[in-house]
Amino acid sequence: MTGSPTAIAHRGDPLGARENTPAAFASAVALGADMVELDLRRTRDGVIVALHDQSLLRFWERDVSVGDLDWSDVAQLGTGDVRIAKLAEVLEVVSLPLMIDFVRREVVEGALSVVEAARALDRSLFVSRNVAALRMLRELSDQARIGLTWTEAGAVPVSLLAELGAECWNPTFGLVDADAVAAVHESGLKVTTWTVDSRADMMRVRDAGVDAIVSNRVADLLRFLRPS
Repeated sequence: MTGSPTAIAHRGDPLGARENTPAAFASAVALGADMVELDLRRTRDGVIVALHDQSLLRFWERDVSVGDLDWSDVAQLGTGDVRIAKLAEVLEVVSLPLMIDFVRREVVEGALSVVEAARALDRSLFVSRNVAALRMLRELSDQARIGLTWTEAGAVPVSLLAELGAECWNPTFGLVDADAVAAVHESGLKVTTWTVDSRADMMRVRDAGVDAIVSNRVADLLRFLRPS
């Protein structure tokens, strides 16, 4: 690997604004992030939105699944730029590359359709630990960019990465070491890692040779990677 790792803002800038909202994405862009990560969920009527939790309780004070509400209901939550946004809106207002994280297969078809309609396939990296969902995505599109999220100790899943046509392995930072990174690089693929918030961990994964680092503290990450 050459150059500084890509700095990816986890859920936008969750320290400066509520995560996964237009305000958080705008803050991440203003801070100088190279890439913005967001999460996807699906409303009852099929709208793909930027939201991490299936439940709306943690940030939106509604003890209900987003999948049990139509978009017209979800759109009423929050005010200004502190609100839940459609994926289509995020693609429109954020011009940076996006790391699009998802859990459920139910979002795959709709998310791919939105990204294709926005002509944003080339700047959208879909990541998930749901292998069945990634297989579904690959069946729907041979052009979709895929990253395999990973939380299991042991050997790097090189054969699975190849089967999926993935471009990167995306392990939690505790699994990162120089040998694992080298094994992925030898396969011609890249390594992204999450969620790296302390300077000590930033240093460790950078020195291991990762290609991209996801952080809640993107301002700190940028200062670490590119000191003035």
